Amino acid sequence: MYPRWSRGFSLLVVATLIFSNSYSSNLCFAQATEAVPAIQQAVTTPSPVVVGPGDVALSDLKSHGISLQNQLIYDWSRAFSDSAPSSGFGRYSYDLYMPVDGEKLLGWKGSDGMVRLKHHMRHFGNDCVGESQLYSNIDANSRTTLYEAWVEQKILSDKLRFKAGKIDANTEFAVVQNAGDFLNSSMGFSPTIVAFPTYPEPKLGFNAFYRGKSAYTAGVGVFQTAGLGRLTVVEPGRNWNVESESLPGRVSVGYWRLDGGTIPQYDGKQTSGAQGFYSVVEQSLYRSKSSSRGVSGFLQLGTAEGRISPFTHHVGGGAILQNPCRKRAKDSLGIATTWIRFTSYPQAGFDFASETVVEGYYKATLTSHVSFVQDVQYFHHPGGLRANPDTPVITPRLVISF
Repeated sequence: MYPRWSRGFSLLVVATLIFSNSYSSNLCFAQATEAVPAIQQAVTTPSPVVVGPGDVALSDLKSHGISLQNQLIYDWSRAFSDSAPSSGFGRYSYDLYMPVDGEKLLGWKGSDGMVRLKHHMRHFGNDCVGESQLYSNIDANSRTTLYEAWVEQKILSDKLRFKAGKIDANTEFAVVQNAGDFLNSSMGFSPTIVAFPTYPEPKLGFNAFYRGKSAYTAGVGVFQTAGLGRLTVVEPGRNWNVESESLPGRVSVGYWRLDGGTIPQYDGKQTSGAQGFYSVVEQSLYRSKSSSRGVSGFLQLGTAEGRISPFTHHVGGGAILQNPCRKRAKDSLGIATTWIRFTSYPQAGFDFASETVVEGYYKATLTSHVSFVQDVQYFHHPGGLRANPDTPVITPRLVISF
């Protein structure tokens, strides 16, 4: 049973959702789809508009460059194996975003900021799969935390961008833009990046980015880690477009290095440094000229040193179909696979050399604020252990953004 404060906070979250929906329905999460046009009134005389105190307060904040955005994600999962319980389990993650326009608030041209609070409830059951690549990217220990708090400054006509504060590193590095609706954690970034300060525990960092008129980009980030020293990431990239078909694509190649900490090795020794590489390739493959239908694909690669990392190689890839049903333009359908090779050090205790996951989903956009994802994954050699049988897992996901 969860402590009283946790149940109380859950009620507070529900109350916040109701309040925000009543007074700020015009504020959409940054990744929400466009609002559906309202049906015209049969009566031409406009109805009186009632303005509440919440509308006035939010409008005043927005005029000063501060807005509020909310997102609630609820996952329910069930595994189908002899060791799994007959009933599934659920968990949720709630985010409150506060983007800040520095020019409106302080008169600093080219400046922005973000404060992001997160409340996560772990689960109400047991996970019996034993997988290394999590089948829900919101899985973590229960916590309520200041998740992000950063400021950034753009200069030289936005060619240079600097960012500092508590930052989710995966919002800037190793990003797979087309894979955002997949649920498996490895679709978001390569698990070979050791101590990557992303969900559920971002860290303090400083980032610098260059984006010129050409197709080339470059980024560098220096982050604290959870007890393993300093992580430095360097990521150059290139964008392109197949002009005859208007099909954009991109590639990025990243190098990461850990320094300054005490990193345990599987042979019982310790080291103060480790390194690895990763790469992401994304390409729009087809786009209809008469509708929003399109096909895009992605490929991920990653490497790490087996003496310090449980995963030495990673390969992932998939394809996404937008507008699979012509009457549902905002829906999408995706299929992908992700494979990791485990370290060969006997001390790591793996029975199998690798783990493979195949994932498919269908995302139904119900309104501009509500979407539902039905996700199915199949795990082969989960966790690299003989004790864990191959297992299919289903995870329906509800996303509410406003």
